[in-house]
Amino acid sequence: MNTNRAEVATQGKGLRMRAISVIAVGAILALTLGAGTALADGNRDHRNAENTFTKHITEYPAMAGVVGGDVGAGTYTGEILNLAVTGTGLEIDAAYHFSGSIHSFTAMVHVVQTGFDNGSTAVITGRVSDGWLRGNSVMGEYTQIACSAGTCFQGTLDILRGSKD
Repeated sequence: MNTNRAEVATQGKGLRMRAISVIAVGAILALTLGAGTALADGNRDHRNAENTFTKHITEYPAMAGVVGGDVGAGTYTGEILNLAVTGTGLEIDAAYHFSGSIHSFTAMVHVVQTGFDNGSTAVITGRVSDGWLRGNSVMGEYTQIACSAGTCFQGTLDILRGSKD
């Protein structure tokens, strides 16, 4: 048996094992650093929370309806706190309560509705005052539509993640 040949084979095998070890350690280090970076922000979902609603006025100033989207299927209740008629539509301050199967929250909102008839649209701004994602800003819109309750308002109310004071 040639001992030089056995030594060369052993040295080659040792070098390959060290190379594989260095590559494995590098891969583990890269994965660890990546996970650390991902967890550094609390593993938050940065996508805005998108919620839908259809509501109607039950007995002024109370509102009722249904919700969906990220809160899950559920119910909507609300109260009109202040209503002003303008030359172009309405300005409304209200409390919106979303009680979904996944999440629930209350938002204090300011609504500017342009027009008075079906097809009129509104812009909604405000802040989550209680519940899921409390303290974050909300932004949305609705359209006035005809429904079995008479007049309904169908729209969205998105919670802007990361917008807390």
